[in-house]
Amino acid sequence: MTRRTARTLALGLALAAAAPAFAAESPADGDSAPAAIRPLVGVMLTGTIGDNKVGVANPDGSVATGSLSGRYEALAGAEFPIDPNGLALRLTAGIHVSAAFTGAGSSEHLTRFPLEATLWYPFGDRLRLGGGVRYALRARFSGPGKKTSDGLNATPSLVMGVGYRLMPHLLLDMRYVYERYERASGGDLEASHWGLGLTAIY
Repeated sequence: MTRRTARTLALGLALAAAAPAFAAESPADGDSAPAAIRPLVGVMLTGTIGDNKVGVANPDGSVATGSLSGRYEALAGAEFPIDPNGLALRLTAGIHVSAAFTGAGSSEHLTRFPLEATLWYPFGDRLRLGGGVRYALRARFSGPGKKTSDGLNATPSLVMGVGYRLMPHLLLDMRYVYERYERASGGDLEASHWGLGLTAIY
């Protein structure tokens, strides 16, 4: 056996002995990758089961009657993972528009921009339960009531929700929001509502 052949054989044996070490999983490989922030968008129909119509006086002297519980809501935001067990914080901003008020002589709607912070926890592969707080910004009437909202002040609201996964990135969202507005002249106006819609989350 020549010296060159011996060196080649020794090198081959060394590589063969080292192969299991290279093939072994490193501690870093065994760690699960951190969950990513998940952007989301959603649309929702909102309303109330009971009759919670309120009357508000417009600057022109007319009285508009309708529900502050809204009709349509759209939102966007993201979910931030908190714990490997699936607990996540959802932060969203949206726009919420009421049905038309009557008695004002023309179409009049209430529009506000709610901010929400909710915690969501999974129960199984499809079901999620959530809850948190909501605060509506810039509540404004259209039409003759464009300054009516100067006398309405939003209060922090409670949100309770259920999410059901229809597809990997699509949720059926159901919720209830306990919401009130304070009137400058005194007393609260009911604005609590249920909601049903779809949320796409990635």
